Amino acid sequence: MAVAKHTDFSFSGLIVSVLSLFLSAMFVLSSVGPAIVTDSLASTNLVSNTRYGVTFPALNSLENHDEDSVIAIGSSIIQASVDGKCISESMKNNDIDVYNLAISGANPYTEILQIPALIRADPELVLLDLGPNGLWDFKSDSDLDEYIQFRFTINSIAMQHEDIGNWTDLIREADRPWIAFNNAERIELTQSYSQKSFELWLQSEFSEHFDSIKFEQKAPLPDDENWIEYLMQPNWPAPNFELKTQEEVMKYFEEKMPRKATQGVYNPKLNDTLNHKSYEYIISELTNAGIEVLLVATPHHPMVYPYLEDGQLDNFNDTFERYSSYDGVKGVNMFWEEWHDSMFRDRNHLGVNGREYFCQRLAPIIDGVLEGKNISDIDSTIGTINLSNYLEESCKGSGFTSIIDGQYKFIQAESYSNCARGEGVAFQDRWEFESSSDNEGSGFLHALPEDSSQYKGGIAGSRLDYQLEFTTDGSYYVWINMKGNSYGNDSIGISWKLQGQEYLPIEKYESFGWSSEGQWEWEPEFNREPMIINASANDDVTLSIWMTEDGVMIDEILITTDPNLKPKNIDPHQLINQQLNCEGSDSIWQAQFDGEVTIEAEEYSRCSYGEGESIAHQWIIVEDINSSQGAYLAAMPDERVHMKEERGPGLHYDIHFPASGTYYVWISMRGNSYGNDTVGLNWNFNETDGNMSVIASFAWNSYGQWEWEPQTSQVPLNISVSGGDLATLSVWMREDGVEFDRLIITNDASFDPYQGD
Repeated sequence: MAVAKHTDFSFSGLIVSVLSLFLSAMFVLSSVGPAIVTDSLASTNLVSNTRYGVTFPALNSLENHDEDSVIAIGSSIIQASVDGKCISESMKNNDIDVYNLAISGANPYTEILQIPALIRADPELVLLDLGPNGLWDFKSDSDLDEYIQFRFTINSIAMQHEDIGNWTDLIREADRPWIAFNNAERIELTQSYSQKSFELWLQSEFSEHFDSIKFEQKAPLPDDENWIEYLMQPNWPAPNFELKTQEEVMKYFEEKMPRKATQGVYNPKLNDTLNHKSYEYIISELTNAGIEVLLVATPHHPMVYPYLEDGQLDNFNDTFERYSSYDGVKGVNMFWEEWHDSMFRDRNHLGVNGREYFCQRLAPIIDGVLEGKNISDIDSTIGTINLSNYLEESCKGSGFTSIIDGQYKFIQAESYSNCARGEGVAFQDRWEFESSSDNEGSGFLHALPEDSSQYKGGIAGSRLDYQLEFTTDGSYYVWINMKGNSYGNDSIGISWKLQGQEYLPIEKYESFGWSSEGQWEWEPEFNREPMIINASANDDVTLSIWMTEDGVMIDEILITTDPNLKPKNIDPHQLINQQLNCEGSDSIWQAQFDGEVTIEAEEYSRCSYGEGESIAHQWIIVEDINSSQGAYLAAMPDERVHMKEERGPGLHYDIHFPASGTYYVWISMRGNSYGNDTVGLNWNFNETDGNMSVIASFAWNSYGQWEWEPQTSQVPLNISVSGGDLATLSVWMREDGVEFDRLIITNDASFDPYQGD
């Protein structure tokens, strides 16, 4: 088994290499130990977060970087908010790059050490985090003291002698041991991380030569090609609230906020704290060096504010306004804006959605500040914006209302009236317009990007709204033409609501199944009926579709009053010209007690459309001088469709019986083969359907002539009634191509239609 990557490997060579590397490392460690530790802090798991070690390496890089810069510093709140790459690309000034050097847990006091290096980096503008969390009274606390020791030690290891500035006057006596005021103290502070750093360095070196040695670099180093981009876009934490339901988030605030509201982060002081003094030092040093400062306060989750008392944050407002009035300083206070809750990762940090919006808000402000404009002239709405409905406002539709005035109404998916971005992690997946050779209309909508996202537990995906107005009372069935290529990208949620009311429970439509081959299919297909909208005339209804899995595609929506539609078996577009209802003459025929009544086929009282494959079939009136009254009905189109499982189009004749007795039915019909010669006959009496009789007309002696059936059996369909009863005789299309001319109804059991014809 090969131990090394090199083909000329030998054990003795390995020993020599290891010893040489070890001796070299000892020499290097004695002279440049702080440099190795600094690299380890910034790129490995030496500490819990590589960002703690990035400050001074970053500022040294930016000092030597050719591009002009805007640098953001502060706590994790500003770290979570600033996407430097997005802001840089959104600014009109393309010659300036925005960098995010904020640190988790930072407060003004811990950030004063970097100011000399920040001034040497000479940015055009510094974004300084100033929220209520940075204005609390600085009191000794074991956890806080430990954090200060940690931050001061790490910064001291990376600092140079020229980084010692006027900030030393602010350092508490208890914190001075963690500051390196000379090289000897720097080496001493380095020792606590030296051994582990050296081990990681060796591991890194050996991993380049031996496959069996693994080394994971958590973040780039200053010499790496992606270092500069990393300074613009830090590694943000994974989603949190974005993955929770509304109920889970509310429970969090109910449990946490009553106590949190009493703590220093929401009870800022007006002045004279160590944090205030640190802010004043930072601002004065930067502005005295000719560097403009933009104070930034971002909003907190909207559920925070109800837990705060009136006036509780007045000291924050006053301090922000006071500092913003200093020469060389401007302020952007968004803290009081109400942003949609899906923009937040947690109580006070923006998530991916909020960061995207913050980028669009901040880019023009930075452009304006660099041009010398006043903030109010750039954005006069700062502090007053209400984005509680941001998901709807950021997504626009056509505003069109579809009038549902036919039995079959098709709506193209891309013609949605309104829309909304998804909540939480679902915000990034959107309905994108695409087109292909097999879609209806101009194109279809595709849920993208496709990364197997599935929204469960109450998180709403991107929503499409279709405004509907109904002209007729009734029950309307909703079909969706859609597709997916796996069980992981084939589902949507669908629901509806009347104007001003809440949605009914969301139903799930899925498109992938054992018979799927990537084709468009009308859903729902398996094990369920389509969703029903019960509407009255002039009702305004919103039909909505939610993305529940990305990758799914939707082409069009069908709204129909036909409860028997099975679009799997027929293209429903063939039905679009059908009338809303199949209508007849409304005639009621009178049976005769001692005689016969003849009914022409085309004089039916009512009619009904077919089901399944026959839904597009119709009884067509054909003029023919050789038929009774010069016309007959033909079952068209003649496509050799047999309606056995489902009923074909029906013709219904209402018959009134003046006298009691048994009445018999004869039918004149014809076909030209055994495949187009049958109809079904049955009675409906007292709203109950009788058994259907299949009547055939083609036989060995047929040559296309009209024949009275049932000719062979001589046992016609019959019904027994009392005087005054009303019943309905129905003729059902069973095979297309069959032709039907007239009916005879008689109470004579021995009646022979050929003798009476």
